[in-house]
Amino acid sequence: MLPVQAADLLSPNQVLALYGERVEFDVQRSGRSIGNHHLIFSEENEQLRVDVEMNLNIRVLGLFSYRYVYQATEWWREGVLQRLQVWVNDNGDETRITAVAEGDQLRLTEGEQTRWLPGDLLTTNHWNSAILAQQTVLNTLTGESSQLSVEYLGEAQAPVGTQEVPVRLYRLGGELKDTQTWYDSEGRWLGMEFSARDDSRIRLVKRGGQDG
Repeated sequence: MLPVQAADLLSPNQVLALYGERVEFDVQRSGRSIGNHHLIFSEENEQLRVDVEMNLNIRVLGLFSYRYVYQATEWWREGVLQRLQVWVNDNGDETRITAVAEGDQLRLTEGEQTRWLPGDLLTTNHWNSAILAQQTVLNTLTGESSQLSVEYLGEAQAPVGTQEVPVRLYRLGGELKDTQTWYDSEGRWLGMEFSARDDSRIRLVKRGGQDG
């Protein structure tokens, strides 16, 4: 058993009690701020709605600028994904992914391609600590299923705003082997770190306060 107290995130009320309505992160590259990331939780038609957005803007010596925008909206009913919409603008290259629950499967569409995935997958937006007990997840960047092999790395200190707080650190492993993520003892997601294409490390640092 993984040493984290995962919340029973089956209803909007449970998620809102854990996180509040909004969680904000600063995105850092090699210690310097390059953007922001946030999640917004709400109830819509008796479902949990989660809106996720990341904005990155990297400038190098004033000669090169790289812009990245990720937007996703998830709808959940009793812990099962009902619908997903993703839009990514990767420095001008756009990708759109949609998924809809049909029976016990997800019908996922990307451009003119359609594929079917298991309907019980969690997404790689990390807010649900139950991801730590999964072997397969829905990768919202690729529209594919990704294999995990989660490893508990122990207790650590991580920044939240201007403070350092105790967290439980994990490596997701598998196809997300270079991704580390951390949660508090209640299963609240507090940040993550992963490698960019140039092998620099990108870190999400939660802003202080329950509402970001």
